[in-house]
Amino acid sequence: MKKTQTILTPLLLCLFTGLTSVATNSFANETDRIDQFIANYSKTYVRLGLDGEMDLSYQKQIKLFLESKTLPQQTAFFQQLKKQSTAIKQSPVLKQASSCQALQLQQIDFEIELHQEKLALIKRYQALGTQAHISDQGLAKSSLGKAWYALLRKAWLTTDSQPEQLMEMGKSELKHAQERYLSLQTRMGYAGRDTEFFSYLQSAAFDYPDGSTPQADYEHRQAIIEQHMTTLFFPNSIHAPHIKASTQGAALPVDGYYEPEEKTFYFNRSKSHYQRRDIDWLLLHESTPGHHYQSRYAIEQAACPTPLPHGFYSAYAEGWGAYVETLGKELGLFQQDADELGAVEWDLVRSIRVILDVGINYLAWSEQDAKDFWQTQLPMLPALADREIKRVRNWPAQAITYKLGAVKFRQLREAEQQRLGKNFDLRQFHHSMLKFGPLPIAILDQVLVRDTP
Repeated sequence: MKKTQTILTPLLLCLFTGLTSVATNSFANETDRIDQFIANYSKTYVRLGLDGEMDLSYQKQIKLFLESKTLPQQTAFFQQLKKQSTAIKQSPVLKQASSCQALQLQQIDFEIELHQEKLALIKRYQALGTQAHISDQGLAKSSLGKAWYALLRKAWLTTDSQPEQLMEMGKSELKHAQERYLSLQTRMGYAGRDTEFFSYLQSAAFDYPDGSTPQADYEHRQAIIEQHMTTLFFPNSIHAPHIKASTQGAALPVDGYYEPEEKTFYFNRSKSHYQRRDIDWLLLHESTPGHHYQSRYAIEQAACPTPLPHGFYSAYAEGWGAYVETLGKELGLFQQDADELGAVEWDLVRSIRVILDVGINYLAWSEQDAKDFWQTQLPMLPALADREIKRVRNWPAQAITYKLGAVKFRQLREAEQQRLGKNFDLRQFHHSMLKFGPLPIAILDQVLVRDTP
């Protein structure tokens, strides 16, 4: 070996041994070739540390990318992986692939494309030398800011959504949520009386008094949901999560969250008051049929015996959580207009996040631009403006995942209803969406292709 030749590290040697064996080994069954390819991919993906690569902060995220010790190995891995994937797709073996194998191959193709784009951008950034910088004032003020934003959009949204498309989606969803809000305001007797309505919503009538707890209300609503689940989901052995008070308080500024390892939904008094009208939608999102049900279903009803090492695709997981919030009435909740209003208020927030995210990170809106836009669109929610603007500036694209994913689930449901007509079964649709576990939004429609009755 010449001195100028690259010496393979043990990791690369193991990688190439595993991948080339897919092409050279003889298999008792041709689909074993696909299984071996998927297994080798998963093992090396974890070994390279790619399963823990994402961070909410764009500054920390880009730093993780740039300072990775395995960039040469990643480059070689994804180049060889693409060759192997192409060979499998051009082989007759693909026709013998199971639904699970076919979806996982598509999932791997998405990851290959994403990481090769990442590696190419890192190379471009490094070529800038001392001129390269990541500003603490936002991506828009950073070197290659739009390129970084494109990469983070793809990583978080798991699809190639362009800024213009996202902006239009955000505006459309915001308009729809505003119409729902005004309808509820009218039903609650405050038509055209915005100031009085706002004062009413801020009154103590919607707060749990000091020393009280929403525990009983959460448990009561969970029991109602359980009674109605079989109207929207097939019967199964999944039990409702535990419901407990969190001790995190202001250290974790959210009203509730789900811990999958503990199978527990925690409500959290992070503020001085806890809102009654947030109970229904938050339980739906975090508990059943939200994150708890979604994660347990992927385990207990698994269509794939061995999932790929991407345990959390945000657009899928948060999109599902936001989607099931719309099922409240069918599941026996939203018995009061105010309960539904709480869900609509957060639909407003999730919709405007999309517009702010694109505006700040792609169109270089100033903080004042963002505040002015918020004030013209959501004057009824002034207290949330600063927090949400800061969030989308510091966590580009992540906040879009809720709305983008929810819209995708809704669109797929509508398409299936139109395709199947009277034969459409919402329980089957939900089963199809959940049983393969988390997937990139880019290939989610393939679930229905692979799972057609």
